[in-house]
Amino acid sequence: MTSRFVQRCCLVVLAALFASGASAQSRPTDVGREVAALRAEVDQLRAELQELRTLVAGDRTAGQQLRREGVRGPSDGQVTDPAPAVPVQQTVDPQASLEVLRTQIAEMAEIKVESTSRMPIKISGTIHTNVFANSAAPNWLDSPNIVNVPPADGHEGSFSASLRQTRVGATIDGPTLNGVRANGTLVMDFFGGIPGFATGQVMGLPRLLVAFARFEGTRTAVEVGQDQMIMAPVDPTSLASFAFPALFRSGNLYLRTPQARIEQALGPHVKVIGGIVAPIGGDVPGEDYRFVPQAFGGERSRRPGVQARVAASGGDRETSRYIDVGLSGHYGWERRSAGLADSFASAIDFSVRRDWIGAAGEFFVAENADAFGGGTGLDARTRGGWAELQFHPAQRLSFAAGAGIDRLRGDPPPTLPRHRNRSAYGTTIFSLTPEVQASFEYHWLATQPGTGAERRNHHFDWVLAYKF
Repeated sequence: MTSRFVQRCCLVVLAALFASGASAQSRPTDVGREVAALRAEVDQLRAELQELRTLVAGDRTAGQQLRREGVRGPSDGQVTDPAPAVPVQQTVDPQASLEVLRTQIAEMAEIKVESTSRMPIKISGTIHTNVFANSAAPNWLDSPNIVNVPPADGHEGSFSASLRQTRVGATIDGPTLNGVRANGTLVMDFFGGIPGFATGQVMGLPRLLVAFARFEGTRTAVEVGQDQMIMAPVDPTSLASFAFPALFRSGNLYLRTPQARIEQALGPHVKVIGGIVAPIGGDVPGEDYRFVPQAFGGERSRRPGVQARVAASGGDRETSRYIDVGLSGHYGWERRSAGLADSFASAIDFSVRRDWIGAAGEFFVAENADAFGGGTGLDARTRGGWAELQFHPAQRLSFAAGAGIDRLRGDPPPTLPRHRNRSAYGTTIFSLTPEVQASFEYHWLATQPGTGAERRNHHFDWVLAYKF
């Protein structure tokens, strides 16, 4: 038994030695074939890789060309590779898909409107709702500036609501040539009056506020059109007095008028503005509405008015630490029955803030500045101004309170309907969101006639404004 087992083991060892010798003789031939096949596969992979590189380079060049032409792909800064020549199993990355969706939503949110000249237009405006009450008989129920005589029946006071201070506008961004940027602005509201209809109170007529073209360089700007006048541009803080600024005819000179102006920066803190304005005399026409403008005292002078302002500023408004001071003036003419009469005004205005507290105001002397609200709207020599304090305890909450006065100078005849106009106010403004603001305001107004007792009015205003 044992001998047979030993014989079998010897036979197995001899067979293994013979097989190893045979395989050793054939191995060089098999290894050469395998090496040749591997070299062929490597060459094929190199060719395919070079082809893929060429295709990717072409796609990147095309993507850069599309971006230069203003065409955007699925997401900024990404180039979509073509389908590979060799089928590869693709997997979906949820995070990448989410980023693509976010990018597409952001692009859809940037709604663009273009004019016929293919320039982008930005539409904006404010839906202004105010509920108001008066204790007496002011001239304008929703934004009073003069207290009239009591009605014949003796029943004073009023209450209502209005949206005619709502405004809508558009801003057009033009091209930039040689460092000069062109743009235009158009804004309208519905404070142009009401029709003579039974329910005309809810049918506010459109009114042009501003419409101008502006060309801005690094230090120089030119503007042509209708805008707030160059003189005394600072206004009191008020959300209720939106169509006309607060304290108009009570110390705040104001007018939006056609003009041509040049602005020049004399350094980082000083700016000079000068220009000509349309000769608006402030004459009161005998009718409520006219289809065409007539030649009143200003137009019949046959010459424009001239205005200028020098302003110095410091700090940064974004950090709520700044100061602005301006000195401005106006000179014009009006033709009356006795000949040409001079129209003159000079004013100093300021605006300052440091963190949570601020102040603003204006002081002026004028003659025949009724078009700007001076002289309580009369042709007379006058002086006046206004001042306010501002408090900003929180980012969304602010308070302001101030007073203004306009008083005729010299010894005016008692036959004039007004000799003095005074006003005081307080306002609270709360920003629910950057687009929605609510406000409660109180205005005290007192008009002193030439003869008789002073007429007073208490005005309350609740406002909700939505900006879009």
